[in-house]
Amino acid sequence: MVEFEQQLLDQYFHEHRSKITKTLIKIIAFFLFISCSWNLVFDIFNMPYSRANLFMLLVFLGILIGFFIIINLVKINSQIQQFLLLVYCVFLIIGLYFGSGYTESWSYFLIMPLLAGIYGERRLLIYYSIIGGLLLTLVSINFSTSTYIVDSIDISNRILLYLILAAFSFLILTTFHLIFSKQVAMVTKSMEKTIEQVVNSFIVSIEAKDLYTFGHSERVSLYAVELGKHLIEYKDKNELRKLRLGALLHDIGKINIPENILTKTRSLTVEEYEVIQTHPVVGARMVERIEGLQDLKSGVLYHHERWDGEGYPAKLKGLEIPLAARILAIVDAFDAMTSTRSYRCEMKFDEAFQHLLDGKGTQFDPDLIDVVSTLHFNFKKIYSSSNDPVKEFEKLTDFL
Repeated sequence: MVEFEQQLLDQYFHEHRSKITKTLIKIIAFFLFISCSWNLVFDIFNMPYSRANLFMLLVFLGILIGFFIIINLVKINSQIQQFLLLVYCVFLIIGLYFGSGYTESWSYFLIMPLLAGIYGERRLLIYYSIIGGLLLTLVSINFSTSTYIVDSIDISNRILLYLILAAFSFLILTTFHLIFSKQVAMVTKSMEKTIEQVVNSFIVSIEAKDLYTFGHSERVSLYAVELGKHLIEYKDKNELRKLRLGALLHDIGKINIPENILTKTRSLTVEEYEVIQTHPVVGARMVERIEGLQDLKSGVLYHHERWDGEGYPAKLKGLEIPLAARILAIVDAFDAMTSTRSYRCEMKFDEAFQHLLDGKGTQFDPDLIDVVSTLHFNFKKIYSSSNDPVKEFEKLTDFL
């Protein structure tokens, strides 16, 4: 479920950025409003309690209000919003430093790593912490606005305090990521369990209509995973899991097939066979509507296609057929041949295996059959285990 986890993270950070940006705008606007009101009172009553530049504060407040109105009226990417606000904060801090003129004005730079850290992105925190640290060093050395002379010890202490605060922000950020990763893992695990339960419910629904196919989906999944393990495309566990789920659900569309057709002991009529051929399409429509199962659609839809283009429902040929469907076509046919059906008896293992090899380049993907030819022992092991009468009886009684 790596893909799903990444989607959750991306969705979270998109929503998080937008919310944080709007919240920070409100907080900064409140700070500037209080500062403007504070200094206006001092100017009106001619009270010598502030050196701040009131006009500069009003300009920054106006820019911030304008920015807030724009992002609420115009749809702007959350990353662009984030970038614009942080750049604004850099200029605001520089403006406050030059426009305040009191001893503690350098301390505004300490806000920079905190603002960047709130967004929860390491790269962002590192970039803006470096920018803030360089600006603090530059203005402390070349543009001192303090009421006393700043010496090298003052500058050293400022930089040290800045580094400590930046490191503290990084620690908070790391903790935040750890907590959120655990939450994502919990959600993912919960969703995996839900999907497994949904899949199992579908399998029960299918096999309840035709006891001759009892265990077919599970066996097909075992053969599919065994074949998938030997393909480079399925080295990723998440991809192998999709293949397993697709194999379990490949016949889900048979829910829509009348029981008298599924269990018919004689040959099907042309009309009945046409009804049977609808099950891949029906199954594909079902899985594409379920959250978390959409990726299984191609395997379910095309598992009855043939390498030579004579399959159904779309008569795809060769590599036009998705890999998952090509795998399912092989293992589905093999289990069907080695299982008893209402209209015929099962085929012996070696005979069915030879049929797979004989279908190379006609019914089945020749490259996949080359891999299958090396898996005789592996398939035989699955076959023997799955056809144990005692185990089958236990499964059947559990099912009933």
